[in-house]
Amino acid sequence: MDTEEHHQSHPDPNIAYHFDWEFRRESAIWVDQQALAPNFHPLAMEFHQWLLRQGQFSVLAENHKGTAFSLTNPYAYSASAIAAILARSINASHEFTHATEELDATEADIERIRIYNEQVLYMARFCEATIKQLLYCTQIPKKYYEHAALGSLLASDCKECRKSGKPPHKNSMLGSLAHRYKLCLEFDQCLIEHLKIVNRRRNLEAAHSDTQALNIRSATESRAQLEHDTLKVGNEFVHMLEHISDLEIEMRKEIKSRIRYHFESSLSTTVEAQVPENEMSS
Repeated sequence: MDTEEHHQSHPDPNIAYHFDWEFRRESAIWVDQQALAPNFHPLAMEFHQWLLRQGQFSVLAENHKGTAFSLTNPYAYSASAIAAILARSINASHEFTHATEELDATEADIERIRIYNEQVLYMARFCEATIKQLLYCTQIPKKYYEHAALGSLLASDCKECRKSGKPPHKNSMLGSLAHRYKLCLEFDQCLIEHLKIVNRRRNLEAAHSDTQALNIRSATESRAQLEHDTLKVGNEFVHMLEHISDLEIEMRKEIKSRIRYHFESSLSTTVEAQVPENEMSS
């Protein structure tokens, strides 16, 4: 955690503080003693481009684990499966809202509820998995994120300080990742927007949301309602993806730079070891 902030005698309980962190060995794919590539799938970036119709996203299956040069980051595979399901749901939404065939009014509104609920739940899970995938590459202890839902990744109470009787405050896992690249300010400013995704999921899972209610009306009206709701939650999702995508880009850039430096350093050492001593001194 930031040393100066962490040791404030009276931390602001409304501010989510950040951990300082370093990469760990698992941030790269290794073959023997050589690091080859970053050990995460830039899925937020790919999915964001797919949503904007500017590219495709790749899917990793369990069958890919253990193959040559495969990722060992477990969250990459869960995030990939979630992405595939979410994409199917988004496509289903488009097909349903733009269809023209007659539908029974009850069946139409049931379909609206089903598709909307899928999107809300899987958007939150997608964000969770892609954030955890990045956290896995760091030395931040797993206990802070392994079982955390999206809300806790954005801001959660510091249990250690609370247990020891110190002034209460919050920690942010997403903010901690962003802090290294000086992106945390814009993340923190968007926290309320990001929490909308969290609250929508909570409402659905607690059966509090009005969208859970069956509203018997024409199929045209149900389609229009789904299009409106999907656009609203979709814009929130795209906003968060932009932030996670920025982190993926920065982390990949830094890991690749470290791999390149390590390779060049080891190559230089090898070359020097092969040069005769008299040439080394000339």
